[in-house]
Amino acid sequence: MPKLPYAQFGRKFATILTLGAAVVSCDKPTSENSGTTATNSSSQPLGVSSTAPSSSEKTPAANVAPSASVAADNAADSVFVGTWEGRYDAKKGDVGMPARVEDKARSKDDGKAAIGAGTVTITIAKSLELQGSSEGALGASKIRGKVDEEEIRASFDPVDVLDKHGMYGIISGKRNGDRIEARIRVANGDATVVREAEVVLKKKQ
Repeated sequence: MPKLPYAQFGRKFATILTLGAAVVSCDKPTSENSGTTATNSSSQPLGVSSTAPSSSEKTPAANVAPSASVAADNAADSVFVGTWEGRYDAKKGDVGMPARVEDKARSKDDGKAAIGAGTVTITIAKSLELQGSSEGALGASKIRGKVDEEEIRASFDPVDVLDKHGMYGIISGKRNGDRIEARIRVANGDATVVREAEVVLKKKQ
């Protein structure tokens, strides 16, 4: 193979080094070294850099410390983890109706059923999923939901779905310091009885 002039070979060799491609000499071996292989351990193929990887290349991504914002988020989430307890006092709930529209179905509610005190207990896992229960005026109920940033949102359903007095609805609230201020809003199966209650939940020590 014809050899390139020295200047052209130098430019071509510099280009190959920049691209990082391995270059194998195209000259045919002479009779003196025909059939032999270079054994000098210090010799390297053209285009292969002997520079050791930088410290940044050696550092696995998994060893990179989490950002301050991620650490702050985890700290805020951990505040919720645990068991929370509180008491409620259920009252007759209001249902917004358009002007001049009579709410005949709920007008028959005398406000005596499902009125009074009760308790709520919820447990929040590390996954921020929550589950719990309630006992009292609103019946034996199960609570299922999750934490979304600083708020809790959960369903409030009767343990016995065949109970004609069972109450269905939601419990939602927001953390305020060391407590969760929540509201329960429920109705019976045909929505003729509507109840609501405020509940302050505190973490069980």
